[in-house]
Amino acid sequence: MIELVVLDEQGGRIQCTVKSIHVYLFENSINEGNVYMLENLSVALNSGKYKPTMHEFRMFFKRETRVTLVEDSSIPLYGFSFVPFVEILNETKDDRRLVDVLGVVTGKGNLIEFKKEGKPCNYVVIELENIEGGLKLRCTLWEDYAFMFLKHLEDHPSESYVVVLQFAKMKNFKGSVGVSNTTYNSKLFINANIPEIEDFQMRLKSSDSQQGIQFSQLSDHASLTLEEEFLERGVYKSIADLKEVTQNSVFVTIGTVKDIESEYNWCYRACKKCSLGLKLDGSMFYCKKCVTHYSTFVTRYSIQLRVVDETDSASFILFDKEASNFLKIPAYELRTSYIAKGGDKNRHPEEIDSFKDKKFLFKVQVKIQDMESIVPYVISISRLCFEDNIIASFEKKYQIEEVALIQDNSELLSQFTESSDLLKDNLSVSCDNGVDTPSPLLPTGKTASNMDSSVIKVLDVDLAEYCGNASFDTPSKCKGEMHSEQTIVRVAVHGDEQSAKKLRKVIKEEKN
Repeated sequence: MIELVVLDEQGGRIQCTVKSIHVYLFENSINEGNVYMLENLSVALNSGKYKPTMHEFRMFFKRETRVTLVEDSSIPLYGFSFVPFVEILNETKDDRRLVDVLGVVTGKGNLIEFKKEGKPCNYVVIELENIEGGLKLRCTLWEDYAFMFLKHLEDHPSESYVVVLQFAKMKNFKGSVGVSNTTYNSKLFINANIPEIEDFQMRLKSSDSQQGIQFSQLSDHASLTLEEEFLERGVYKSIADLKEVTQNSVFVTIGTVKDIESEYNWCYRACKKCSLGLKLDGSMFYCKKCVTHYSTFVTRYSIQLRVVDETDSASFILFDKEASNFLKIPAYELRTSYIAKGGDKNRHPEEIDSFKDKKFLFKVQVKIQDMESIVPYVISISRLCFEDNIIASFEKKYQIEEVALIQDNSELLSQFTESSDLLKDNLSVSCDNGVDTPSPLLPTGKTASNMDSSVIKVLDVDLAEYCGNASFDTPSKCKGEMHSEQTIVRVAVHGDEQSAKKLRKVIKEEKN
């Protein structure tokens, strides 16, 4: 099989496939970088698991397909389609599409060498920054791409290095989304004489960075410092803005914990293998992810915090790692001590009250559950910062002033507190492990068609490597699929607007 990405004169990109039975007809007729007239292809919905482009459709060569080499200069040479850093950083999981990124190098790690299954592997991590938003993106260059980058730095000393990585894949590692090259398909441009890089360099010189880029040495370990997480890489949204989000996203925010929502359990029985909540099944505990019964479990935190800022309030879920870091006591020790003291199962230990009336920076994941629900989202905390100097820097960066927050108003807080049944149905993600939210520990009462001839340029050939050497899906029957997707989108937008209006109305009434 041959997989291609092709480009037309308007810059549009689409995936194109030559099936194995037809490879012998076309393998000597197609070369990367050439322009061809293609006639008589099949078209189907782009519904496969892997999507090298975000085009709604994909094309398939047939035995009757005609390929004619033509001279045409109207088609762009590279056809870049740059994705904003903020869009990549907002991804909550690995994305199967390939993206193009453009930025100036502001940091570089050491070349890392290791062995995987006995084979030597090499990579280097660099940090890219855009101009307008000041956002930074982690970029991992593997094997030949790493050596190419390091050699360029050695052979071409420069005050700044502007990089384009075309056909990069997005990767989520320990809660931080970055990009990396694929083994064969990515293209790396460093200070190249191409319009996109030349234009970026001109804008770089005219920006505040014209005095030169600070080129820092990156740490070899993957975890980000609190400063990097909240002051450099994070995308800030107020609580009111978080509640307007309509798709799964990751943001940073600031707020004060005004209450511990005691109607929810503060810990849960977790699977010791995957950390999913276990369900009591007779005298055993069942994990639906591992499909296994266990005789024992691990106790982990799952604390519901009511957080407010100057715009709104919301319920945030705090899981085991960050809760243990702040409380300085593991969940199982606190539970054992609480039971020994005869603690009320309908309340929480007093140690957990130490969160109350304290200001934090939060890295949160907003997960959309049901757009028709009054509360269509779940907000869970993946990282917590309580260092005063970083909080002060965050407030200064985003010009967040000390104003009277929604506080000492139990009536307002109760109106914002979602019903127990609603949130219990909605909770489904654990920031500690990316698994389902645990069960309670202490229960509280177009079919394919022919396409007209088109002139296209072949941008990339053989995407099978990117897709794990697995074949793409064959054209699927798509009757009614497009109509269904459009209907879902309309419902989602309508549901979010209604819930947002209700919440804003409550705030307005209480403030008046």
